[in-house]
Amino acid sequence: MITGAETAHLTPKTPTIYLDGKLPLVIAKTAAELGLRDGQVIQSTVESKLDALRLNLQGPQQGQFIDLPKDLPAGLRLASGDTALFRVQVMANGSIVLRPLQAAPAPASPTPATAAALPGRTAQLGFRPPDMQALAQLLRPGVLDSMLQGLPASAPELGALQQWLRLRPGMAQLTPEKLQQAIHSSGFMTESLLSQGLGAGLVDLKSVLRQLLRSGSATDKDSLIGDSLDDIESHQMTAQETINGREWVFSMMLPFADAKPVNLRFSRSRRQPGQDKPPFVIHLHTRNRDLGEVWLQTRISDQTDVDMVMWALREDVVLRAKALANNLEQELDSAGLNMTRLQIIHGAGPQQPMPYGAPDTGSLLDVHT
Repeated sequence: MITGAETAHLTPKTPTIYLDGKLPLVIAKTAAELGLRDGQVIQSTVESKLDALRLNLQGPQQGQFIDLPKDLPAGLRLASGDTALFRVQVMANGSIVLRPLQAAPAPASPTPATAAALPGRTAQLGFRPPDMQALAQLLRPGVLDSMLQGLPASAPELGALQQWLRLRPGMAQLTPEKLQQAIHSSGFMTESLLSQGLGAGLVDLKSVLRQLLRSGSATDKDSLIGDSLDDIESHQMTAQETINGREWVFSMMLPFADAKPVNLRFSRSRRQPGQDKPPFVIHLHTRNRDLGEVWLQTRISDQTDVDMVMWALREDVVLRAKALANNLEQELDSAGLNMTRLQIIHGAGPQQPMPYGAPDTGSLLDVHT
């Protein structure tokens, strides 16, 4: 949850209806088709084609065209001959979201009507896709390490980054204690821990990234750092909203020193009067060179009953998991847990959360229910 002064501007999200168009700009073509990469800033010229507009990409992608939807994002006004800048965000399935950085011509100072049409910080975070692609890229082994090597010895953020990097566990050495430490230092719980008086001396990822961004020491990575901070804060805001709703949800990226980060999602429904306590559910999603792509869903009921379902794309991983199922059951039994079910499936697992889709123009919000 967000409670600190640093994020006091992030008020609980109020449902917003945009009547002017779709937000953000979702492109039908994939990154592979256009030769684009995540976080890239592209320049384009707006051209007319029959009764529609399209973007003529400049630079390395010159000659490539992107057809624009008839309903543009709120606050974005484009006409034939305009020049526009966009930041590319590549989704997990390869599709593209273009986030407008600048559209020319633009007024020297926004009018009150234009300012009112532009979404604020809370709305921007609320519309951010849920897959944390920027944070996943930042936490890959070697990315933050390369930033560390580029910092001058006198940089005030050098010590904090060094200390945080040392806190990352190795995948084979992960223990419950190290998992708890990683959650506390992830940046997702910073304000909550401080509000409870538990964050004194804590070195957390969010604070380290904000120091890097403010100092300008990693200018070539500023876009990635900023998008990673947005990933963290958008999921903090989501957790804050669900605490007051029907379900408690907390999502984070678990970093490792020797492997790609793992996406973790913890959830529990609200207990209804006269019903048993809902199970605690843990969703895990990882991609690495040893296991390929793996999903794991664990449901813990009555504190001790464990129900597990695993999905893996590689057949050898499925066979290995089935061969070690008895060992896992014995490990859980020695810890006082009861394995009620273990299902291992060869195939793709569920998407948690569901794939993002921008709301259609004219969508209605039922505020009565």
